[in-house]
Amino acid sequence: MVAVFRQTPEGHLLDCNQECARILGYGSREELLSAGGFEYTNASDLAAIASALRDVQKLSNIEIALRKKDNSIAWVLQNLQMVSVDEASKVWIEGAMFDVTEQRVAAQRFEYQAYHDALTLLPNRSLFVDRLNVALAQSKRRKLAVSVFLLDLDRFDIVNNALGRGMADRLLRAVADRLASTLREEDSLARFSGDEFMFMVGDTGFGTESAIVAQRVLDAMTRPFNVGGRAIELTASIGISMSQHDSNEAETLVRHASTAMYRAKEFGRNLYQFYDEKLNARTLERLALVSSVRRALDRGEFELFYQPEVDVQTGRIACVEAFLRWRHPDLGIIGPTEFLGVAEEAGLGGRIAEWVMAAACGQAKEWQDAGMETRIAVNLSSRDFKGHSLVQHVDQAVRDSGLDPRNVELEIAHASLSDCSRSTEILQALKEIGVLLAIDDFGSGGCSFADLKQLPVDTIKIAPMFVHNMIRRSDDAAIVQAMITMAKGFDMRVVAEGVETKEQLSYLLNRRCTEMQGFFLGKPLPAPSLSEVLRMQH
Repeated sequence: MVAVFRQTPEGHLLDCNQECARILGYGSREELLSAGGFEYTNASDLAAIASALRDVQKLSNIEIALRKKDNSIAWVLQNLQMVSVDEASKVWIEGAMFDVTEQRVAAQRFEYQAYHDALTLLPNRSLFVDRLNVALAQSKRRKLAVSVFLLDLDRFDIVNNALGRGMADRLLRAVADRLASTLREEDSLARFSGDEFMFMVGDTGFGTESAIVAQRVLDAMTRPFNVGGRAIELTASIGISMSQHDSNEAETLVRHASTAMYRAKEFGRNLYQFYDEKLNARTLERLALVSSVRRALDRGEFELFYQPEVDVQTGRIACVEAFLRWRHPDLGIIGPTEFLGVAEEAGLGGRIAEWVMAAACGQAKEWQDAGMETRIAVNLSSRDFKGHSLVQHVDQAVRDSGLDPRNVELEIAHASLSDCSRSTEILQALKEIGVLLAIDDFGSGGCSFADLKQLPVDTIKIAPMFVHNMIRRSDDAAIVQAMITMAKGFDMRVVAEGVETKEQLSYLLNRRCTEMQGFFLGKPLPAPSLSEVLRMQH
């Protein structure tokens, strides 16, 4: 029997027969009519249908999902036409529909079976490769790598023979569950065949992050599996290939990961190998550096150097900016460019940022208690600025130190403010703590000049590249002048960074920029040395 109905373009149900009510789970057509109309699971479907009917008058075999009375889904195939009611241009939609829910469910079941492994219910090779192709296209736009991992259980044939097929299948399901719980939700996991599993991790930069993921998975595999009351021990070997290093083709990356996995077997099992031998060597070096950074945190080898921001009219230090240094026991002082990127990649950036914030606030409070009060400036990296716990960590560091939050200035790189609405939200939350806010490297990208007035910012710091070029290049000179004028117009402090010559100082002073920072005015110094400078000033 065919279900027929009549409704307005807005979806109000004018009439229907009993078959409509049956399909949608209502006891009678009157009950369905009293409900007012069909409930489309996709709210935009009705508007799209009405718009199309205005253009073509008739639509055939439109598959639509409607919500039934019990909240389940009914899939229906509709034939529709637009009917004019009177000369006043009043129209309604007349339709006939057929229940195709069983066919749809069967098709979905078939599609699921075609793309999933029957034993573990994980995606199979075909679906994994499809997802890998999508991830590769996205990573190409973001200029980040996708890492592909092929895991093979070591000597599983021996385990399989000892356990029997039934227990071995239960073990494979347990392995799949543990892999899924070890990886992140956004990481794609699949069963390739037998005892082989493949997964991918997106947005990886160098090999270090991929190596950390692989080692975490290997460690998870070594924990005994409890199957049928028996503790079964396993190990695995992993091969890794990376887009932008090895290939940008999905099938090629899979083959390379397989090659690397067999190399891991040859080297003794229970380990991982990259397809690229050079990447293996570089990753080992970077992992060694990560271990050293972690030990440096635990041993207190990090310290802060401080560079003054000087008011050149008075000669007084208006603020001091904290810079991270690693006092390595063998290599001496190491700057952050040598280790911070690797540390952030390995997930240590948050710990380091918390330490820097706490140490800077603590030092500023120590100077304050000694009668040498000064404002302290702390840089936030792009990753720090976008971190979920930034506001909490800043608030905690200020409270623990006992420092007046007005003596703390957070510097956010201009490039970090590209999402102006989100940036405003974060900056406002930081302002509620009471700290001051500065835009570092202003002019290097991020929010526009027009957006600046919307941001709760106290200071802008002119990027060094403009200061370096302003005397010999008129366009840079014009930009510097515009920044100074704009900042003063918005009642903000303006600080010129990278001042290295007397000529630059004079040029800026003549343009009413009085606060400057750079090697000409003072290099970053360890706390004891800067304490002497502050003591002389006070």
